[in-house]
Amino acid sequence: MNAASAPTLSPRELEIFHRYAGLSLPRHVAYPMTNWWQALSSEQADQFFAASNKGRASDGAVDASLAPPDLSLYVHIPFCESLCKFCGCNKVILKKERADAPARVDRFLEALLRDIDLVADRLDTTRPLRQLHFGGGSPTYLMPEQLVQIHERISSHFDIAPGAEQAVEVDPRVTTFEQLTTLRNLGFNRISLGVQDFDAQVQQHVRRVQPYEMVERTVEQSRSLGFQSVNFDIIFGLPYQTVESVARTIEQVIALGPDRIAYYHYAQVPAKIATQRGIDHTRLPSSDEKLQMFLMGRERFTAAGYEFIGLDHFARPDEALARSLRDGTITRNFQGMTTGLELDLVGVGPSAISHLRRIGFVQNATDTDAYAEGILEAGSAVARGTSLSADDIIRQTLLEELYGNARIDPRRLEQQFGIDFDTYFADERKRLEQLEQDSIVQFAEDRRILLTDPLGRVLMRNVAAVFDAYLEPDAFCRGASHEYSTNA
Repeated sequence: MNAASAPTLSPRELEIFHRYAGLSLPRHVAYPMTNWWQALSSEQADQFFAASNKGRASDGAVDASLAPPDLSLYVHIPFCESLCKFCGCNKVILKKERADAPARVDRFLEALLRDIDLVADRLDTTRPLRQLHFGGGSPTYLMPEQLVQIHERISSHFDIAPGAEQAVEVDPRVTTFEQLTTLRNLGFNRISLGVQDFDAQVQQHVRRVQPYEMVERTVEQSRSLGFQSVNFDIIFGLPYQTVESVARTIEQVIALGPDRIAYYHYAQVPAKIATQRGIDHTRLPSSDEKLQMFLMGRERFTAAGYEFIGLDHFARPDEALARSLRDGTITRNFQGMTTGLELDLVGVGPSAISHLRRIGFVQNATDTDAYAEGILEAGSAVARGTSLSADDIIRQTLLEELYGNARIDPRRLEQQFGIDFDTYFADERKRLEQLEQDSIVQFAEDRRILLTDPLGRVLMRNVAAVFDAYLEPDAFCRGASHEYSTNA
C-alpha cells in the first residue's frame, strides 16, 4: 500500500471529525490532570506514603484485611547532551565538556541517592517492587558506574521481585555498548529508544539527527544482550512531515521489528514549552494530514502483526503490554500506556511523580537545582500534588478502562463502587447521546459504551473529556479553557 492509498474516513465521518478535531483537550496521563494539583507540604506527602502502606478498598477506604499494593519505582534522570525542539520532558541540557558538568552531575547523584533513602524510609519496603523504570532526559547520559550506583542503592532498600520489569529509556546517539551491557547485567530487560522519525529533513529541523543505521546498531546490540522487549517512540505531526515521509519511517520501523511502539501525536503547546517556539509552525501538517498519518500508521502496524492498544500504542501479541491489555492490568500514566494497573507508582528525581492508588499524587520540584537543594538541605523536594476524592477514584477508574480498552463497562463500575451508573453519570449520559448521534460512541445491548472504529478511536480524548469533572461540561465539543495540546 502506498501513502496515497492510506485509509480514510467516509465523507460523513470527515465532517464529524472536523467538528470535533483541533480542540485543546487533556490526554489524561493523570486524573485529575496536573493543572488542578495544589502546593503540597512534605508532611502531607508523608501522610500519603504512610497511607499507601495500608490495605485499601476500591473506594480508597482503609481495609486492614487487604494487603497494600505492590510497588513500581520511577527514577528521573534529567540530563541531555543536546536539545530536541519538540521535547516536553523535564530536562537539563548539559554538554559533558563543560567545566561545571561533573560537579552538577555529582550533586544530582548525591541528591538522588538520598531521595531513594528517604522514599524507602516512608514505605513498607517488604512490598515487592514489580517495576523499575529509568527515564529522563537521557538516563544513558550517565556513566556505567553511575548507573550501577543508582541501581545498587535501590536494591539495598527494595525487594525487587523475580521477573520484575526493569525498563530504561535510551538515546541512540549517546548510548554505548558498555552502557547497554551494564544495564543488562543489572537486570534491565526492557529498553525504549527515542526514534521519533527517520526523515533527514525532519530530524535536522527538530535537532534530533540519528540515522537509521545508528538506531539499527542499538537494536542489534540490545537483542544480542538479551533485552526481552525493545520499544520505539515515534512521533507524527512534526514540521516537514508528510504522509509519504511518515509511511517511509513506519516501514523502516517495521523492518527493525520493535516489540512495542508508542505512536504519539506531537503535543504542540509552545505557550508552555519554550523550546517549541523554535519550531517552524508554518510547516506543521494539517489536521487532515495528521489524521491520514494516524490511520495509515495504524493499518501498517496491525498488518505487520502488532496489536493496537489504547490511544497510541502498539505491541506484539506476546509482549507484556498486549498481555496486560488482555488480563485487565493495563493503565495510562506519564510513561504512556503501561502495565501495572494495580501497583503504587513511586517517583524519585526532579519532577518525578508518585501515584499512590486510591490516595493521591505527589510531585517533586521540577528544577534540578531546587530539587537537589530540597533533598540535601531540607530532606524533601515535594512541590505539589493532590489527594483523591471518592469521585476522583471512580472517574480515574473509568478513564483507565476507556484509554486502555476503548470502552466503558457500567456493570464493572457498579459492582466495584456500589453506584448506579446511569444515575451517577446522568449528565454525562446526555452528552454521550450527542456523541452517539455523531457515530463516535455506540451503546451495546450489554450496556457497554463502545468507541466506534476508527472515528471514536481518533476522537478518544473527546469522549474522555465527557467524564472529566474538572473541565467545562461542553469541553468535549468546544475544547477546554486550560492550555492542552490539540486532539488532532
